[in-house]
Amino acid sequence: MKLITVEAAFSVADLETAISLFSDQAPTVRAMPGCDHYALYEKPSGDGVAIVQRWETIEAFDAYRSSDTFATLGQGLKPMMSAPPVTVIAEVVTV
Repeated sequence: MKLITVEAAFSVADLETAISLFSDQAPTVRAMPGCDHYALYEKPSGDGVAIVQRWETIEAFDAYRSSDTFATLGQGLKPMMSAPPVTVIAEVVTV
């Protein structure tokens, strides 16, 4: 199983818009084959978010990254980001 975390930074002025875009697309992502978990968290500093995802395989995650949903998120979010997102992918097993 793949555990993916993504941290994205936004200005305080853009944060609510970014959260809204993520929230609008989240049900579609969660319904994708191989998605076990997709959750959005706001950073306490108020200048970004963290997305925690679990995918059954890297292929399932790659299918998400090739999807229209991912493209829609990127089109809306990238212009608002104050820094490039940081993505960490880990291989994990449930205990």
